[in-house]
Amino acid sequence: MSRGNWRGVLVGVAIGALLIGSVPVVADVGDAILQGRSNTVHQRTTLRGKSAGATLQLINTRATGTGLSVFVREGNPPLRVSSSTKVDNLNADLLDGRSQSYFAPRQAQTGMTLVGAFGAAGDGTFLVHGATFATPLRTGIGQSKIHYVLPQAGTTSECPGSYQAASGHLCIYASWENNATYNGIGRVDSQLLNSGASRYGFTILWTGSSSTANVRGNWAYTVPAANDVLPEDPAAGGESTVTDIGILIAP
Repeated sequence: MSRGNWRGVLVGVAIGALLIGSVPVVADVGDAILQGRSNTVHQRTTLRGKSAGATLQLINTRATGTGLSVFVREGNPPLRVSSSTKVDNLNADLLDGRSQSYFAPRQAQTGMTLVGAFGAAGDGTFLVHGATFATPLRTGIGQSKIHYVLPQAGTTSECPGSYQAASGHLCIYASWENNATYNGIGRVDSQLLNSGASRYGFTILWTGSSSTANVRGNWAYTVPAANDVLPEDPAAGGESTVTDIGILIAP
């Protein structure tokens, strides 16, 4: 073979080596998974075992990295599970495209503060305002836990300010009273005055002294813990009688 032919063979071998090295190496069915490479397999891969912990654990120590990415065609679920047990720290923010704040609970939750505003005007006789709780309470509110705060009154630990109330207390802040005198609070389902508030709301009654009588303000109620003794629950050791409402007088 001439020297020129040897040179052609060597060049061909070198080019072939380069082409082979440039072809992506992928795993086939039955092959081991190639780390750091793209693995293309068109059959299911199953990990089966009896480990006390997770059968598969993914750890990514990079600050901006994730532990797992799942990509599927539109309309297909990204995961399937065989258990209905709640998974800790797995947050699902959307339900039918809406965030959890869109859905109101069926009953007011512990620590939740319900608020509202009121206004009433009369012709010189009576002024009435009915307030309803957006979320029903676990039980009604005893009269001793209801406070009507006059415009000139100071704050207390039970009623620290507008739209605020201590746990278990209903604070009604009259920010404006004109030719009207406060009479009391009643349940929305009872004609008895000073009967506390029901699970669903309460009414406020004033007496007007002229045709320009009007009032307005706001209220707040903070739901107590489930094990707190509520004033209207005699079975739990609370008060069983209705007491006069306490009006907070300015210091």
